[in-house]
Amino acid sequence: MDLYTALKETILSTDINVYTALVRLLASFLLGAIIGVERQIRRREAGLRTFTLICLGSTLAMLLSIWIPQTYPDFLNGDPGRIAAQVLTGVGFLGAGAIIQSHGSVYGLTTAACIWVVAVIGLAVGAGMYIEAIVVTVLTIMVLVSLELLEKKMMLSGVNKILTIVCSTSSPDLKKIYETIESFNIYIVTSSYDYNYDKNTAVLIYKVNVNSKSSYLRLFEGIRMLGNISEIKILT
Repeated sequence: MDLYTALKETILSTDINVYTALVRLLASFLLGAIIGVERQIRRREAGLRTFTLICLGSTLAMLLSIWIPQTYPDFLNGDPGRIAAQVLTGVGFLGAGAIIQSHGSVYGLTTAACIWVVAVIGLAVGAGMYIEAIVVTVLTIMVLVSLELLEKKMMLSGVNKILTIVCSTSSPDLKKIYETIESFNIYIVTSSYDYNYDKNTAVLIYKVNVNSKSSYLRLFEGIRMLGNISEIKILT
């Protein structure tokens, strides 16, 4: 039997032995590292080592899930499939740790989603679904790289901030304020208004998506020029 035939049989084998386990762990290492490199280049909280380890751990968990009933066919004290199932639950803690919330802005959601996807890729490799795992890896890289360009064109590549405008009138011109904000290439995500007719004041709160390096002085001046503005602040 030549090397190619032996390798092919090992890859396609449904039995878990030393050789099939090594091949799947190596494939898991490579696929996890590919996504990890992309996150590392962008200096994210979870990088090359984190994603590689998650993928390897998930693959080993799936290998165990297959190996236990294969080796112990009379195993009756539980469901060995739970080993793989609990990976997705456990990886949620890592995803939550990658998310940072600050003053209404949330960071790390993409990294958290990547952690979950990499865990599933690892499970797929452990189950011998190489093609599916490779396809999802390629699509994940496409989402992380290609769709970022689309986000930038949609002005959604910045960070979310909370813009608060205090008006000295209970009937501000909301349309002009809205148009002024968007004239500075700032995307309004959500808005809320609080009117106090007794004091003749209004508080406008906007969740806006802005460039992280933007200067707010011109924006503040543009809003102030509309009149009846007593206070402007943005939470960074």
